[in-house]
Amino acid sequence: MLQGLREVGPVVVVRVGTVPVYVVNAPDLLRRMLVTDAGSFVRGRAYDRARPVLGGGLATSDGDAHLRRRRLMMPSFHRARLLGYTGVLREQAEALAGSWRDGRRVDLDVALHRASAAGALRALLRADLDEATVAEVDHCVTVFLKEIPLRAVLPRFATRLPLPGNRRFERVAARLREIVDGMVEERRRDPGERDDLLSLLMDAREEGTGAALSPVQLRDEIVTILAGGSETVPTTLSWLYHELGRNPEMQVRLQGELDTVLDGRPVGFDDLPRLRYTRRLIDETLRLHSVAWMMSRRARVDVDLDGYRIPAGAELLYSPTTLHRDPVLYPEPLRFDPDRWLSPPPREHFVPFGAGPRKCIGDHFSYIQLSVIVATVSARWTVAPVPGVEVRERVAGALRPDRLPMLVSRRTATARR
Repeated sequence: MLQGLREVGPVVVVRVGTVPVYVVNAPDLLRRMLVTDAGSFVRGRAYDRARPVLGGGLATSDGDAHLRRRRLMMPSFHRARLLGYTGVLREQAEALAGSWRDGRRVDLDVALHRASAAGALRALLRADLDEATVAEVDHCVTVFLKEIPLRAVLPRFATRLPLPGNRRFERVAARLREIVDGMVEERRRDPGERDDLLSLLMDAREEGTGAALSPVQLRDEIVTILAGGSETVPTTLSWLYHELGRNPEMQVRLQGELDTVLDGRPVGFDDLPRLRYTRRLIDETLRLHSVAWMMSRRARVDVDLDGYRIPAGAELLYSPTTLHRDPVLYPEPLRFDPDRWLSPPPREHFVPFGAGPRKCIGDHFSYIQLSVIVATVSARWTVAPVPGVEVRERVAGALRPDRLPMLVSRRTATARR
């Protein structure tokens, strides 16, 4: 439906129940909404319905509160910090690559989801986090993201009914808060000498006031980071390996680059800029298989978008997926072609992490994790699709593959030379 609306016009009004929703399709209008006129818009309805889990964290805040939180958290994602995270991410990728057996079938989407979740949690929160806690956090976040799209379109009263989905949502929200509260309390009792996101946030002070984050504010920011980063990396990796399985010549090019740049050693932070084909593969996957298939905003004041009158309080939607599959912007948009990134498109045509003051704060972290996992896994393994298995897009909180069984073959030393 969203793809079809692009052919109707730059702004299309649809009704979700009794609520009119303005779908913004044109890239120039989208840039106005996200960047140049961003102050005229606030978070939309989906973010309102996420507050029971995310609280008042970076993802749900607006205005000055959002700016203060963003400034507070930005040092955690500066280059020096990203350099420190790389080692933990590589260790998790090596554990994944070391767990496979030659010629076996692997549920790759499941394996990548667990590995990337564990890597992010251990890099950002605690390097010694146990497997059971990692699995439980991953489960809670997965349920949360699955339920949010439905809760965004339901009337508010329906989200309070004792329905199975509502009970499941409340249960995982409470458990996620409990787990994070436990981490914060444990760190308060034993701060030690740590250099992770949790310690940095506990030590951070707001400009002007010098105030520290309260326990509730700490929890909200940590839960926001967990929710925001738990889908993009594993889902993008799943689609990337799905495409490599369908395009063996691309897999050979990737492995050739890894052999040349790494020469058999583990990937490091300084190697990443030289992995140019790897980056093009990632960008093309983010384009064709955009994880955030639908995002929302709400007009704070009356807005004129190129002659389209948007009243204050109106809900607006935009879809990175349909933008990235627009044939006017990307010729043959459904064709997976990493070399289209030899001439990158204008930035308003590519928004996998959003744009403007609310662009995802963890975009560089995600690129590093994607690159480290691809470099570590593909240097050792070749993947191939399982004959007779058709992989389809499944729409939930993210645009995931419905399944991804693949056959893995160990690369020999001869193949790597």
